[in-house]
Amino acid sequence: MRLLRTVLLTLLVAACASPVASAAARVETIDTPSRFVDPAKAAFNLPAGAEPREGRLRANVWLPAGYDGRRRFPVLYLLHGHGDAYDSWVSPRQGDLAETAAGLNAIVVMPEAARGWYADWWEGGKRGRDGRAWERYHLDELIPLIERRYRVSGRRRDHAIAGLSMGGLGALHYAAQRPGYFGSAASFSGAISIERPEWPTAFDTQGEAHDDVYGDPGDAAFYWQGHNPTAQLPNLRDTRLFVRVGDGTADPSRPAELGNWFGALAEIELRQQAEDFVRAARATGADVHYEPVAGIHDWPYWRDALRSAISWGLFEEVPEAPSRWAARTVQQTGRLWDTRFVFARPPEELVTFSRDGDRLRIGGTGRVHLAIKGGRRMDVTAPATVTVPPRRPRR
Repeated sequence: MRLLRTVLLTLLVAACASPVASAAARVETIDTPSRFVDPAKAAFNLPAGAEPREGRLRANVWLPAGYDGRRRFPVLYLLHGHGDAYDSWVSPRQGDLAETAAGLNAIVVMPEAARGWYADWWEGGKRGRDGRAWERYHLDELIPLIERRYRVSGRRRDHAIAGLSMGGLGALHYAAQRPGYFGSAASFSGAISIERPEWPTAFDTQGEAHDDVYGDPGDAAFYWQGHNPTAQLPNLRDTRLFVRVGDGTADPSRPAELGNWFGALAEIELRQQAEDFVRAARATGADVHYEPVAGIHDWPYWRDALRSAISWGLFEEVPEAPSRWAARTVQQTGRLWDTRFVFARPPEELVTFSRDGDRLRIGGTGRVHLAIKGGRRMDVTAPATVTVPPRRPRR
């Protein structure tokens, strides 16, 4: 009888363990409804070869081999470009993620962003309140949804974000707005120095008006600064950065590239933006890895860029909670490291936060509510300096 019980117990353990051993990598498509983005106002795209479909907010979630809902995994948020959709990165004709990221032992979240530019649209000062608040949707709704639904590691080093073109802008901007969450950020042919004088005109060729998204570059200069990764570099001082961009040179072995004048011209402009960003990043001492390569604005180069970023290391060691940091924002509500903030009114200037040990300084003007990790909550009027619970830096 004892032998029989032993055999049955062994079979039961093997039966319970077999799904874990056999779990293959897979993609789940989830609906991600939002209070901040109205799908009726979004310009959705179809990836190459996709069937016509209703415009809805969705995300593709790549679950690595062995994901069983128990063990925690790193997460990569992988953002699409202006003409793409949430399923472009998994499409065999575009990102081909199954091959491009083969062996990446991480959850990969690929959200819908339509042509939203990863911004809360200015629109005369509405800042997304009419249903175009893409930042609020991705940062305040999508990330918490993913954390609740999937087993995501809690370490900062295990949170990365990357994107191509418009998504490269979004990746560095989101990393700047959540520096305590994302440890690494990568841009592939991204628009990451958007205050260049030629950019508003170039932006308007894409189908949206720069005045709608960011406002007038003169009258709303602070809002441009608050969405410009190059101007947000103080926020990224403790973030590992990866930048890869082409030079507009087509590959003669790919005949289709030779007539792709848009892809060539776009990449020439974005090379200049990358140079701006990298030069400024190095001047601040930021940890930036730069790969200027030959190529145009097209998927073969973005697949190569993702492979290279994976080899570079998306989940390497970073400071988890530095005792000194500085950041800039134009958001009314957000989180900078261990400090949550809510301004009574949307800021009309670029607001600065800085922490040094137990001192937190808030620039700008206006009433702001602070909730600091460790349990302290307070309402102050900026500019202000307050004492906060000390945190020892750890790695």
